[in-house]
Amino acid sequence: MNAKLRPQDAPLVSVHRMDDDIVLSSMPLREGTDKTTLSRFVDDVWDMSPSMFHPTRKAFLSVDFRAISCPVERLTAKEYIFAWLNERIPDREPRLRPLSSNTALAMLRRFMSFAREQIGRFDMTAIDQELVDAYAALQRGRSVTPGRVGVCLRPVVQLRRLTPFLTCGGLTFVPWGGRPVYRASGRGTRCFENATPRIPEPVIAAMLRWAIKYVEVFAADIFAARAELDVLNQQFAARPRARIERPATMLAARIEDRRRNGRGVPVWETPLAIGGITGALSRAGALDGQVMNLRLISMQCGLHVTTICKSDALQSVLLDAARQFGVEIGGMDTQISIDPDTGLPWRERFDALSLAREERHLQAAAYVVCAYLTGMRDGEVQALRPGCLKRGLNADGKPERFSVEGIIWKDRGARGEPAEWVTIEPAAHALEVADRLSARLRAKVGDGRLWMALDDRKASNVGGPLQVARQINRFRDHLDGRYGSSASPTIPRVDGEAWRFNTRQFRRTLAWYIANRPFGAVAGKIQYKHASVAMFDGYAGSSASGFKQEVEQERALGQLDDIVDYYEARRRGQNPRGPAGLRIAAELNRVDHELSPLAGQIVDRKRVKAMLGHLARTLHVGYLNDCFFEPSTALCLKASNETFGPAPVLSRCAPDRCPNACIGERHLPPWEASIAEAEELLKDKRLSSLQREALHHDNERKRKLIAPVKSGDAR
Repeated sequence: MNAKLRPQDAPLVSVHRMDDDIVLSSMPLREGTDKTTLSRFVDDVWDMSPSMFHPTRKAFLSVDFRAISCPVERLTAKEYIFAWLNERIPDREPRLRPLSSNTALAMLRRFMSFAREQIGRFDMTAIDQELVDAYAALQRGRSVTPGRVGVCLRPVVQLRRLTPFLTCGGLTFVPWGGRPVYRASGRGTRCFENATPRIPEPVIAAMLRWAIKYVEVFAADIFAARAELDVLNQQFAARPRARIERPATMLAARIEDRRRNGRGVPVWETPLAIGGITGALSRAGALDGQVMNLRLISMQCGLHVTTICKSDALQSVLLDAARQFGVEIGGMDTQISIDPDTGLPWRERFDALSLAREERHLQAAAYVVCAYLTGMRDGEVQALRPGCLKRGLNADGKPERFSVEGIIWKDRGARGEPAEWVTIEPAAHALEVADRLSARLRAKVGDGRLWMALDDRKASNVGGPLQVARQINRFRDHLDGRYGSSASPTIPRVDGEAWRFNTRQFRRTLAWYIANRPFGAVAGKIQYKHASVAMFDGYAGSSASGFKQEVEQERALGQLDDIVDYYEARRRGQNPRGPAGLRIAAELNRVDHELSPLAGQIVDRKRVKAMLGHLARTLHVGYLNDCFFEPSTALCLKASNETFGPAPVLSRCAPDRCPNACIGERHLPPWEASIAEAEELLKDKRLSSLQREALHHDNERKRKLIAPVKSGDAR
């Protein structure tokens, strides 16, 4: 068989492929693709774009083999990618996606380079298990996740799997005796737990609060400023280039108008970023290092900027005005709204550069709100099109249901699958803001995407994909710089460091909080329960989305984390309270005795999870109490005339009587708030004696229930 040929004897022409074999012959193609232009096997650069349907994919559209100098390695790489794309093998492994072709080639080249360094050349017959193990050890030694190590090891498996289609042959042995790659990557067992870190509650609460404020309060000013600047630019473009006869009079009139309104001479918000300013103005001591915004001044006066720059007399007029009645940062006329939290304007007036920055911050804020409150993946969010938001109206014509039409891409083939997300009003507002932000650029570049890079200062960026993670982290830095301080950052630090956002964190964090903290507040005014009800009404509750399954997975993980927290609190002397307290404490004591940790020793959380898994599966976190659910004794089921149920009905819970109820320190605030509210009601002299007696009795019951938790007495 040809696979037995030695590499140094291998021909440079494939014995399995014809030169004119079409690379994408087995792949779906975009509508209107001219098949005569498709890449052929003989080409050294393969265009993959005809099989890429996702609208944001603007990079890695081709696979380039030209950097592979060795003819044998180049032929092997070509056959490897071609076969993985097109061949059907009985093991039913999925074909390579065109979008992943670049990564597949990069991983193959990394392995070929390692083999060449070890044995002097890339020779399949010389590669053995010892060399493969050395390569696996090298990958495990890198500072990457086990999952990434598995990706790096994929070529080892594929070079064996695709052996019949490689002219120079594949591996002559079965790597790792046929064991899965995830074992060689260091996982040991297949791990289904999501490794994406959850955003800590203080971080996401602050970030979402500011993002919603940008969308619902600040956006109006940003759009008004953009409209003002567009008008000035249009007037400037339409102005005749003929010499203006009375520039001094026009400038003086504008200065006098600003003086009457108590406004100074416009200066740039960030002077170091401005170029093209005359030396006299940029070095003017009267401005204390600030730089006059000559472009804006000229446009507002009806002059050309060169008219002022070339005139010492006009510059002197501006300097005298600045000394007399000061300067104004920004200088545009758009009024700045009042921040409802401070009672002050939320920023200085705009200039062209600060407006562009705020538009990018607003876009980041809209993305955060949309991604977090819908549970959509990044690819699904960025694939949305203008007009995707649909409003369901009630009989009065008011919106009662918001839905988003888009496409699911994960595990849905190259073309994706149409889907609908049901969402809540803040997310709908965010989509409307995103639509308005990109409208101007969409018209400019002829693109139909909702999310586009707004930074059009560089031609290469126009219409490019939105670098979301980078933009969100810049938004975080902006909030910390403008509204926070080193001692009190706007977005709380985690272990002394700023939290690094990425797009996967939002979906995972939302699923965790819906599953484990349904009564927690989102941005101060929305409960996770409200978000979940809306989302499970449509897309998120369907089997196609996968979100409901993710919520259930996060619920199981959250239950394990919560039971470990119970265990660690018990070791600190904080016993569980409530009717179920004795039962749960006894079980925790049993596990503690079996583990027998030394004093001050941190117990392995995995062992605790394994030993308390039976308790974790019954744990349901509540607002007033937690429930270790036992259907046979659950009072909530008896209250609803049920003898068995899959979960407790927490709205019918009797925390002081149900043997499943358990109360901890984090439940104290709502109980104390309820007691305080009743005390306020008792001050009303119009209450009847029966009402007073009922309130007194209810408060005594609540105080008795939470007294052991407040005192912290050990049993």
